[in-house]
Amino acid sequence: MKHADRKFFYSGNEREITERAAALIIAEAYRAVADHGRFSLVLAGGNSPRLLYQQLAQGVPTGLFERYALAVPGKSSKGKQLLHSLPPDTWLFQGDERCVPPEHPDSNYRMIKESLLRDSDIANDHLFRMAAEERDTEQAAKEYEAAISTFFFTEGSLPLHEFPCFDVILLGLGGDGHTASLFAENPDALKERCRWVLPVNALRAKPPGMRLTLTLPVINHARNVLFFITGDEKSELAKKIFLEEEKNVPASLVDPENGNLYWFAAQP
Repeated sequence: MKHADRKFFYSGNEREITERAAALIIAEAYRAVADHGRFSLVLAGGNSPRLLYQQLAQGVPTGLFERYALAVPGKSSKGKQLLHSLPPDTWLFQGDERCVPPEHPDSNYRMIKESLLRDSDIANDHLFRMAAEERDTEQAAKEYEAAISTFFFTEGSLPLHEFPCFDVILLGLGGDGHTASLFAENPDALKERCRWVLPVNALRAKPPGMRLTLTLPVINHARNVLFFITGDEKSELAKKIFLEEEKNVPASLVDPENGNLYWFAAQP
């Protein structure tokens, strides 16, 4: 389903949607490396993307790229079973993190490490981790902003009125319509127009507590934003947001200025 020029909605069973999303991400990765020498991918947290990360680590066969009319990575498309995974020049970032130690069961970093880094060819130091366990969450947010700035801007300082342009930002969707750690209960975070990373106190989250999150301006400056959703209830909400029937939840504020917006909704 296509809605507007740069907005797309795909639904299907979890395996189909996982394979299709992985194929798109890997195709964009090779496009980015060919265009500007590296691929920057922001990862979502929670449990929903775990299978997607495992698929990215495992790789996607050539035939799936052809099925979905995507550019096949590499020079040859021979051999339908040839697996293509993320290129070594992939750099990973976190879209949000719970303020817990990195090995805590609720840590998004731990989930990413277990599901993606463990079985992929991406070096561990290619993941920029949010140090959300620091007691001073405001300082932790500023440190992550500085890390992003160093990656994108050679002078290593935060340029005024300029935002990083990630190649792909992957997002989830909560049943309440939140995305990343942008919740309706934190209106100031939703109105932020200058900062890249914020600490938020998500009292109604699961689990409740402090978190770090990328802000909407950063998300909306990406080349591609992909929502990856599993479950009937969330998939229905995703379709309503896509069709602009629901405009009052944080996820409805995601609208890339010059990029593509993809919704992948997996149903049982």
